[in-house]
Amino acid sequence: MLYNISTKQKGVNDVNNEKTLNAQEVALLVGCSVYMLNVWYKWKKLHPEHELAKLLPDYTQAGGRQTRYWKMDDVYKIIEFRQKLPIGRNGILGDVTQKYVKKKEKNDGTN
Repeated sequence: MLYNISTKQKGVNDVNNEKTLNAQEVALLVGCSVYMLNVWYKWKKLHPEHELAKLLPDYTQAGGRQTRYWKMDDVYKIIEFRQKLPIGRNGILGDVTQKYVKKKEKNDGTN
């Protein structure tokens, strides 16, 4: 379900006369958390050649650790990515989300 975000709302900026949304607003529209959005983009960075990684659109950012912005058209691409993302035992995000678990298992085996 998509929500209507007015242009007067805080965080909606005009870049090159295009409405842009920050990560919090994109997450709201997509129906996920900002953390999950971050996981998806970390996974894309690790696997840029993967078929699903190519579905995630690039964002604009003024510099390191600055606010990321997406165009409204990008939200639809992110929704498509989310719908095609395998979950459960067939999930592909484990190398990003399970780092602590894998590290702990490795340490438990050496004791």
